[in-house]
Amino acid sequence: MQNNRDLENERLRSKLAALPDCPGVYMFKDSDGKVIYVGKASSLRNRVRSYFASSGERNPWHYKLRQRIHDIEYLTTRTEKEALILEGNLIKFYRPQFNIRFKDDKHYPFLKIPFQEPFPPLLIVRATKDDGALYFGPFTSSKALKETIDIIKRTFGMRVMTLVGNRRLSGCPWRDTSKLMPRACLEYHIMRCSGPCIGAVSEEDYGRLVKDVCAFLDGRHTQVIEELRRQMMEAAQKLEFERAAKIRDQIFAIERVIEKQSVVIGACEDVDAYGYAEKGGWACIQMLTVRSGRLIGSQSFIVRSQDAKSPADLLSAFLKQHYSSLVPIPQSIILPMPIEDAKVISEWLSDKRGSKVTVQVPLRGKLKELLNIAQQNAEQALASELEQSEREQRFLQEALESLRRYLALDRQPRRIECFDISNLHGHVAVGSMVVFQDGRPDKSSYRRFTIKMHEGFPDDYAMMREVLKRRFSRLLTGDEKFSTPPDIVLVDGGKGQANCAIQVLNELGLSSIKVAGLAKEHELIYLPSEPAPIALPYNDPALLLLQRIRDEAHSFAIRHHRTRRRKFALRSVLDGVHGIGSVRKQRLLMRFGSLEELKRASVDELASVPGMTRDVAKRLWEFLHTEQASHSANLEQTEREHRS
Repeated sequence: MQNNRDLENERLRSKLAALPDCPGVYMFKDSDGKVIYVGKASSLRNRVRSYFASSGERNPWHYKLRQRIHDIEYLTTRTEKEALILEGNLIKFYRPQFNIRFKDDKHYPFLKIPFQEPFPPLLIVRATKDDGALYFGPFTSSKALKETIDIIKRTFGMRVMTLVGNRRLSGCPWRDTSKLMPRACLEYHIMRCSGPCIGAVSEEDYGRLVKDVCAFLDGRHTQVIEELRRQMMEAAQKLEFERAAKIRDQIFAIERVIEKQSVVIGACEDVDAYGYAEKGGWACIQMLTVRSGRLIGSQSFIVRSQDAKSPADLLSAFLKQHYSSLVPIPQSIILPMPIEDAKVISEWLSDKRGSKVTVQVPLRGKLKELLNIAQQNAEQALASELEQSEREQRFLQEALESLRRYLALDRQPRRIECFDISNLHGHVAVGSMVVFQDGRPDKSSYRRFTIKMHEGFPDDYAMMREVLKRRFSRLLTGDEKFSTPPDIVLVDGGKGQANCAIQVLNELGLSSIKVAGLAKEHELIYLPSEPAPIALPYNDPALLLLQRIRDEAHSFAIRHHRTRRRKFALRSVLDGVHGIGSVRKQRLLMRFGSLEELKRASVDELASVPGMTRDVAKRLWEFLHTEQASHSANLEQTEREHRS
């Protein structure tokens, strides 16, 4: 063992000695070869060697990182700015453990406008891409996002959609009116959409609408109002009074939004101001967004302060992550403390914006007043977050202790696994397993099961037995994904489902694991060892926790079932089209994923799928929009019955 350590130390020393004195990116790896930290440096030799220099001022983060380093790799660059860009890309790719991560690894939503489309919608997405679209966000508050979307719908009439993966949901799809019979949606009838899908607005007018929305989201409200007033006067001169009145109402709506915002600085520049607060191992970075001298937004980002060497390092890492997401870049960024990378970040952002961007720490004047507001908001947001976290922790401890008493356990349950079944009259049956560790969801341990037996027979008990047997058989065979036994097995259902779980566990020699069933109708807890179910008070913490776990398992199963049901429906449709065999069917499934997306595709898009001919694509398109209409209606009716 000692010889291995000596060899590792000798290898590290040789790599440190060979480091070049030039800009670049370095990566630290652990004993398994996994990248645990990525950093950039103006001098690789000086920066990397500093991690191994003896010093009594090393913080816990530095000590933990040093103990895990077993190998070093580096990439040289021509400039420090190139190193900064490469560092961001590598962090996104490797997601290293010791680089700063957001609390709960949240993916905050953005608003996206894809300009490649004839009538671009406003999309709600969870990630940004360099695809030519314009992004606004991130929105850390769902309330702020909903209010923004509501204003855009009511004021501008832009169509809004939600993007999940490559699928568009919950919105008004634009349809080519030359190929489909136009039919107005509800959003159009209640005057929250301009109606591009029925030809109610021209592409030119819709383009002006999109331009105004972009300016509105960017905080340039005055510019939007001036443009709308010009359009209103132009419409009035042409005696188009209805259009002029509609534009007047738009102006009034935007002015009401402006009235809610306070002017905080006299200058007309665009500024992002950052406040910083730290307490209890957590830090809050508060961003105030000022456009044209007016405060238009405030967002809080919670990070672990222990994941950084210092507050300045944390702020620097946050700026690099935030502005790499294609968000709008202001003229000035003000910080509460100086950071080492201020100059290179300024150069990087200036290139992205196309004009000068300053990164500074103001000492006086209006910018200092704005910074003070950001600091106050950061302290309040962190205090609120810590108080909420403390309340949740007390609730979980009380809930776990109540569970221990009700289920007669020797100790508080740490790992709870819940199982649920979802099927459509016995078809497309799936099972779900969700895991809660110490009362909190452990999503990396969630598992889905595609039920192989009992197809076409709606036997919930048999399906539950299959899922449980597959899960616990893998535990006994040493499968790493199922290697941890639970303290409690919770099943969605009553006494019958709980007895199924007991039978499976007894057959596999795992009778020591506690089993409980939670029936949704009256929220009764069924224990196989008890003759009567347990009825807990509706506000009991134990019952509330079990309900949360059961509902999570149900939701997880439903999501998987809907995915399989869409593919099942698509396969059924494709079986009825002459010329589409197993290979073409598989490629169409991979390309479009659902019946809805397939029906939206044009003949050219269908023909572009590898292996498809134009004749077959045309035959499929005609089938989808003529003979398939009745089949789709029947399928949608069946799905509605299932959801109800």
